[in-house]
Amino acid sequence: MLSRRALIYIGERLVLIAFTVVAVSSIVFVGVHQLPGNAFLSDRRIDAAAQAALLHHYHLDIPLFDQYRLFVSGIFRGDLGESLVNRGIPITPLLLREASVSLEVGATALLFTIGLGMVLGVIAAIRQNTWIDYLATTASVIGYSIPNFVTASVLVLVFAVYLYNWTGGTIYYEVGWDGTYGKLGQIFIPAFALGFPYASIVARLTRASMLEVLKQDYVRTARAKGLTDRIVIIRHALRNALIPVVTILGPLTIGIITGSVVIENIFGIPGLGKEFVNSILSRDYNIVIGVFTFYAAAIGVANLLVDLLYTAIDPRIRY
Repeated sequence: MLSRRALIYIGERLVLIAFTVVAVSSIVFVGVHQLPGNAFLSDRRIDAAAQAALLHHYHLDIPLFDQYRLFVSGIFRGDLGESLVNRGIPITPLLLREASVSLEVGATALLFTIGLGMVLGVIAAIRQNTWIDYLATTASVIGYSIPNFVTASVLVLVFAVYLYNWTGGTIYYEVGWDGTYGKLGQIFIPAFALGFPYASIVARLTRASMLEVLKQDYVRTARAKGLTDRIVIIRHALRNALIPVVTILGPLTIGIITGSVVIENIFGIPGLGKEFVNSILSRDYNIVIGVFTFYAAAIGVANLLVDLLYTAIDPRIRY
């Protein structure tokens, strides 16, 4: 049960997130409207009368301040306007559907990041200065040093090209996305490419934190009482070692959210990242503003959830 102070803290953060979303989208709105042209003014097949009608429909024939006022009022109603390219299609439902796809990939990548990173970090800590420790540390350094788009390209080359040639097309990874949310087997390779660099960071930080905790007196006391190593590590050492790991989950989550722009385009995933690139190329500026708005909201909510996770790990922390 959340205390009154915790509810007040959450309310204050939600207000701050709302303000940040409006501020970010406003900056993008003003910047985008300074760019010359748009998605339909460059279409020479549209005559002057049709262009004037389109300008009026999208409120582009009124002063910028009035356009901004309509835009901000639309944000508070959950209405981000209509697409300039796909005319008549509301942006909000479109981006909500694509955000759910990005959430599927990002959540899988985050689970992979935390799971693999913590396992490698714990194993390296309890096997300190052994070949297992050196192997896990080396893998972490390599994973952190390689950008996710390079990892994604190598995975596509290995699993989609080489594996296809080696097996004669019997077993291989088919680049693309079936339906809105894809198949179960299609999500793991993009999630690996997106989460592997951040899993390496979690592994190194978990190892360092575990090594410090394992030297504490209460760990020695737990072992002196006859508790098994598994219980000592999981119940006593790991929980206290997670505090520094949780601290970096905020930046890691932001990295996964923004990194999905590249990964979704490489693997053909119909999420926010792919829509963001397509909208820029097609000069659909309304969708560009909408995607920035969604990203700002997602990053704010992710940081709030990470902060609330502190209280679940360490009951001494209160807001």
